[in-house]
Amino acid sequence: MEKVLQSILEVLGVRGSYLALGREMIARIEAPPLAAQAGLILLFALLGAWQRQRFKRFISYVIGLTMPRGLVHPLDKAFSSVTAPLYMLLSLWLTLVLARAMGFDFALMAAAVSLLAAWVTIRLLSFAVSNPILSATISVAAWSIAALSILGLLHPLALQLDSMAFMLGKLRISVLTIIRALVVLMLLLWGTTLISNYLERQISRADGLTPSIQTLLIRLLNLFLPAVAVVIALSAVGIDLTALTVLSGAVGIGIGLGLQRSVANLVAGLSLILGKSIKPGDVVAYKDTYGWVTSMGARFVTIATRNGSEYLVPNEQFITNGVENWSYSNNLRRLHIPLGVAYESDMHRVIAICVDAAKSVDRILATPEPICLMTGFGDSAVNFELRAWINDPQNGLANVKGAVMLAVWDRFAEAGIRIPFPQRDVHLVPVPGERPATPR
Repeated sequence: MEKVLQSILEVLGVRGSYLALGREMIARIEAPPLAAQAGLILLFALLGAWQRQRFKRFISYVIGLTMPRGLVHPLDKAFSSVTAPLYMLLSLWLTLVLARAMGFDFALMAAAVSLLAAWVTIRLLSFAVSNPILSATISVAAWSIAALSILGLLHPLALQLDSMAFMLGKLRISVLTIIRALVVLMLLLWGTTLISNYLERQISRADGLTPSIQTLLIRLLNLFLPAVAVVIALSAVGIDLTALTVLSGAVGIGIGLGLQRSVANLVAGLSLILGKSIKPGDVVAYKDTYGWVTSMGARFVTIATRNGSEYLVPNEQFITNGVENWSYSNNLRRLHIPLGVAYESDMHRVIAICVDAAKSVDRILATPEPICLMTGFGDSAVNFELRAWINDPQNGLANVKGAVMLAVWDRFAEAGIRIPFPQRDVHLVPVPGERPATPR
């Protein structure tokens, strides 16, 4: 067979190291004892079929004992499809380890182990990889590596690919380095895809995040995770990342100078979301008015007021200046209504009338109870302050204050309580030496 192979390779113009590889392949195929190895392979195949259900229950028990609850069902389903070949693979591998420990080299059994490992790997990955192109790529790669390992060509081929290299500055890049980088990158991208899909589902289920913030976070994940995968892949194959460090530093300086405010607002927005100091639907005070938080974007928060205007407030302002949130922990808000009565009024009766007037308004809470306090003696009136609580500030403050003041006015009118207003007496003093004006 070796002469036939040599003739074929000479016709194809293949000589040297390739001819040596061919001879090694023939030697491995003809290595004894083939009958014993084939018998063991057949025996373990029959045992795998016989013990399939028992081994399946054992795998299900181990998965349920060691894996998180969310992974138990998919892992159990995946391993159920490879129970028999997995049993056969483990049996052959243990036998091969023992045989090599005793000095026997079972090439056929090693080939069977490689093929079974490739088969099990491909079947398991078919459950984890939904992309058909990626799944087909992994399958071809796994079978190719298994075939090269069976024929004993994997290590010589790796040396041959590593010898085909070129220099890029001080960096040596070989064909083997490129292949390794692509394989590592493919696996990392597959892993980051799984992580990204999981995080996207968690972000989409977060009730405290608006659709705009959810979209922003998902886009950041889609940009950040692949970039991390590329950096790890380059580092894993031994490529110096100094140039990338310098480049990232330059990019960072550019961001710091040109996009300082935008980045500050972005970080502030994420801080507001994580801290939950404000959220859509909250009632917040802004400048001399108040409004509702209608949306939280990457750069600003939108506040809609009762007069129809909308304020677009940068996120950074909420972090640096703070925010008065009327509905942060609850919706309770106390109203302060100042009023004054004449000095001749019955002050105890005034207090009772004010409290009763506040209780008559529907939006005023009975608990905490409204109170009326005397706050001072003015020039024209005795000053009071009526304090009452509401739990729906989003429905307006001025309207409920007006309703309370109107109720107070009606009860004061019924009780004959006068609300004074400032009065001034003007006296004209004649200037000495001037005749007083004659009235007409």
